Amino acid sequence: MGVSVITPSSPREQTLRCLDRLPKLSPMITQLLGQLSRRNCEINELVETVERDPMLSGQILRLANSAIFGRLRPVSSVRHAVAMIGTSALRKFALGSSISNLFSRTKMAKNFSVRRFNVHSVATATLLELLAEELPFEGSEDAFLAGLLHDVGKLLIAVSFPQQYDDILALIAVNGATLIEAEHDVIGIDHAELSSLAISRWELSEAIQSAACDHHHPDESARKPALSLGVHHADAYINHLGMSVLPLPLPCQQAANLEIPGFAFSEERVLQRFEQEIQALGNLFH
Repeated sequence: MGVSVITPSSPREQTLRCLDRLPKLSPMITQLLGQLSRRNCEINELVETVERDPMLSGQILRLANSAIFGRLRPVSSVRHAVAMIGTSALRKFALGSSISNLFSRTKMAKNFSVRRFNVHSVATATLLELLAEELPFEGSEDAFLAGLLHDVGKLLIAVSFPQQYDDILALIAVNGATLIEAEHDVIGIDHAELSSLAISRWELSEAIQSAACDHHHPDESARKPALSLGVHHADAYINHLGMSVLPLPLPCQQAANLEIPGFAFSEERVLQRFEQEIQALGNLFH
């Protein structure tokens, strides 16, 4: 009879256990994501949906009463706040905040910023949504959520493994490793795969799962562009603008562009619309 040897589990197996502690999406959050992910969300729908989430309602009222909007009288209703801030900008704020709010009571890595995460996620989602109006992406109806959730694995690492998150940043800074390389070295898996696994646990669509999983190495050969290809370009462009989740300066690189070989569209029109929308967001995430 042989002697059984107990060996430590691999870093990957240890990391995957964090999925068991992943906050569940309540029916209200699921409804929020479903309703607000549509660009044509109407004001009544936005108000009714947001009012069902006391935490989100409180954030929006505090925002409307902040110095940013130079209010003359206190804003006491979500409807008034929506009218003041604007449906489009508030829709994006609500969607971005709803994800990070799931982890609001959890201590995070000291070098992780919820603000940077929200800004990057919402900006990527906004740009991807505009691209999806120009290009026939597979699963284009999920474009906003795909952009919003593509980096949720980074949030999960910062929450579940704060020391390892900081070790990953140190490895990038000291050795010049890429983020993906550093993540595999430290925790045995990368944030893109973790994002996909979290999205799967939340029972969101396969298109959103695949877009997150493959956004660092999208399939560029398909006759109809994969949503991951759109996430890849939008993510790179947003990083190039300086809206990165990471606190580290990005390495020198050529100017990012949104060109997708084989598919013609007006990049200038997309970027003009994006600039308008991102300016409207202003200092919502501060």
